[in-house]
Amino acid sequence: MSCLVLLDKTLRLHDNPLLCQAGIADSSLPLVAVVCLDEKAFFGHQYGVARASLLRLQQQLQLIAKSKQALAKLNIGLVTLFGEPITELTALAQALNVTQILTAAPVGYHEQQLVMQLAQRFEVITDDVNSLLGSPSLAPQLPDLPDSFSKFRKQREPLLQVDVAVPEFTPQPQQRWLTPANTAEFCENFSQLAAFSQPGSLPGSGERQALHRLDDFIWQKQAIRHYKISRNGLLGEYYASKFSAALASGCLSVRFCWQQIVQFEQQQLANDSTYWLKFELLWREFFRWQFRKYGKAWFSNSAIKGPLDFSKPHLNASQQKNFNHWCAGQTGVPFIDANMRLLNTTGLMSNRGRQNVASFLIHDLGIDWRLGAAYFEQRLLDYDVASNWGNWAYIAGSGNSGERQFNVIKQALNYDRSGDFVRTMLPELSAQGSLIHQPGPGVNVPEHWQHWLSKLTDSKT
Repeated sequence: MSCLVLLDKTLRLHDNPLLCQAGIADSSLPLVAVVCLDEKAFFGHQYGVARASLLRLQQQLQLIAKSKQALAKLNIGLVTLFGEPITELTALAQALNVTQILTAAPVGYHEQQLVMQLAQRFEVITDDVNSLLGSPSLAPQLPDLPDSFSKFRKQREPLLQVDVAVPEFTPQPQQRWLTPANTAEFCENFSQLAAFSQPGSLPGSGERQALHRLDDFIWQKQAIRHYKISRNGLLGEYYASKFSAALASGCLSVRFCWQQIVQFEQQQLANDSTYWLKFELLWREFFRWQFRKYGKAWFSNSAIKGPLDFSKPHLNASQQKNFNHWCAGQTGVPFIDANMRLLNTTGLMSNRGRQNVASFLIHDLGIDWRLGAAYFEQRLLDYDVASNWGNWAYIAGSGNSGERQFNVIKQALNYDRSGDFVRTMLPELSAQGSLIHQPGPGVNVPEHWQHWLSKLTDSKT
C-alpha cells in the first residue's frame, strides 16, 4: 500500500503541508509525489477557442521541470503524468497499490469533479493549502458567504486573520518517499511533451523565481510603498507586484505572500499601498469561495444571476469578424489593440488593460463574455479559473456586481495620455500626443466616446 501526494497546484517546497504532513500519521505508507497535466486543459477547445497557447503550455512544463529538479535534490522522485487525469491517476494508483491520495482542496468545477471521482475509489484527503482562509476555523460557510465583495471584506476586517504559512519542507526520517530512480518508469506519457519545452524562464515558472520576485518587490526595491498609485500602470517592471502567475500556478504560497506584506508593515511601513496589495489578495480569496459556492453556474451565460444556460455562445458573421479582430489586436481602437498585442506576445496584461478590453468586447461589440473569458484562459500565464471567469462575469454584470462599462477613450486619456504605451505596442502608428488614441477608419464610434475624443491633442501644439 502507498500514498499519492498530488502536487498539481502546489509545486513548491515553502508552505506546503501536503509534503510536510504526508506519511507522518502512518509511516508505513510509501509516499509518491505526482503531478498530472490534463490533456484537455492544454490541448482541448471550448466554444471553438483553444484552451491554452503554446506559451502557457511551455510555462507549465518549465514549472514542472523545476519542481522535479528541486525534489530530486532531496532524493524524492516526481511522477509526471499526461492525459485524462482520472484515467492516469487510477492506473498509477493500481500499479503502486495506492490506498490514499493527498491533494489541494479544489476550487474550480472540474477540479471538484476530479476529487469526487477519486474519492469513489480511494481515501482522498484534501488540504486548502492555496487559500488565505483554508483552515476550518477561518473558512467561510458557503451558505452564508456574501455575494458582494464589500460585505465579504467587512466581515473579515479590520482585524483580518489568515492562516500562517508552514516552514519550508525538508524530508523527515519517518517519511518514505519514492526516489527519482523508482519513479522514472511511470513518466513515459509525459516524455512526449519534451518537444514543446523551451529554454529560459517564463513568468511564474518556478518557486525560486517567484520567491526572488516577492523579495525584490517588497524588500529590495520596496515598490510596495507606492503600489496603490502605480498599480494602474500599463508597462514596466515595478508598477505591479506581478505575483499573479506564481500564485495561479501554486509555486508561490498566498499565505507566505500575505505574511511578508504584514512583516513589511510591522518593520518598515504600513500605508494605503501595503493595505491595497492585501485588499487584492482578498479579492482573489473571495472569488475562490464564490466558485466553491456556485460551481458550474459560473460557466452559464448568466453565471450566478438568472436561469442556468450552458448553450454555446452564438455569433453572427459580423460578430465573429469583430471577435477575431479583438483577439488579434486589430479592432482599430489603439488602446484596446495595444493591450491585446501585449497579451498575445507576453501572456500578461495589466489589471487596467483587462478591464478595458473586457468591457469593450462585452458592451461595445456585444459579444458573449464567455468567449472573452475563454480567450483569456488560452493566453494568460497567470490564468486562474476563479479570478478569470469571476472577473469576466463581474464586468458583464452576470457575477458579483451590476455590469461595468468603461469608456475606452476616457480610460486611454487617464492612463496613457501621452500615448507611450500604445506607441510601444503599435509602432506602426505615428500620431503625436494623445491623438494616437484616435480610432482608425471604419471603427463604429459610440456616442459616449465623442466628448472624450474631442479632448485628444497633438503634443506639438
